[in-house]
Amino acid sequence: MKTRLLAALAVTTTGLLCAAIGPASAWPTSAATAGAVPAIPAATPTPASTLLPVPDPTGTPTFSSNFTGKTINTSIWATCYNWANPRTGCTNFGNPGEDEWYLPSQVQQSGGVLHLVARHEATAGQTAAGKPEEYQCRSGMVTTLPGFSFEYGVVQVVATVPSTAGLWSAFWLVASDGIWPPEIDMLERWGPPYPQVGQSFHPDDYATVSGYPTTGNLASGYHTVTLQWTPTSLTWWIDGTETLTTSSDIPAQQMYFIADLANYSLQLPGSCSGSLLVKSVKIWQTPAAAPRRNN
Repeated sequence: MKTRLLAALAVTTTGLLCAAIGPASAWPTSAATAGAVPAIPAATPTPASTLLPVPDPTGTPTFSSNFTGKTINTSIWATCYNWANPRTGCTNFGNPGEDEWYLPSQVQQSGGVLHLVARHEATAGQTAAGKPEEYQCRSGMVTTLPGFSFEYGVVQVVATVPSTAGLWSAFWLVASDGIWPPEIDMLERWGPPYPQVGQSFHPDDYATVSGYPTTGNLASGYHTVTLQWTPTSLTWWIDGTETLTTSSDIPAQQMYFIADLANYSLQLPGSCSGSLLVKSVKIWQTPAAAPRRNN
């Protein structure tokens, strides 16, 4: 699968914050050209006897966002990557197959739910070098940087994840210092033409750990995605069932949360059309050293 974040941030001589591309091995040439998801090896099921129960944290979360009110809390959430100007938008230049340009207008909040809305519409954006470029998809993303970052804990996201053609939903953590890797992908979901659900960890040594679980219909109703990050392990759950775990190269640094609705293909009718609905994001930090944030 392809790398989700840029390898490192840098400032060009013009003052534009740009980025380097991640390792080429993460994205086969043919797939990069088409914007497709790479071939996925068959998964080996984890024996039921070794599965861990989903964490049930007690006490008040260190971070809790239930998206009440009419507008997003901008003291906690940003609507673009931290190197970009949120008023003009952004995209993930590290992924060659992405079609979307993120705009604040595509981040909406109503009824206690965050809506990241994708629409197939010509949209003015920029290249990584800051030159004008037209994108055929506009969409939304949110990030907790600079409002909140943390080291170790339990992350719980309750969401409805679309299955529309071309869409690529993701919940993920990246390093607060802007250096990639590490990256922890809590959940990625690709719609047709290459439908798949994935979870992965990109450690400092680039030895990616990935899983491709079989799930229920994530586009129907709300589903709970959980990640437990300790000094010795990372473990993922979907709707209470463990789906992936690793104990290798666990990051020991501050990271922050991102939710986005990307688009990786415009091949099929109806592409870049749909919404990622997030009902809540909660983080129980261990140890709870950061200030408590709520909205």
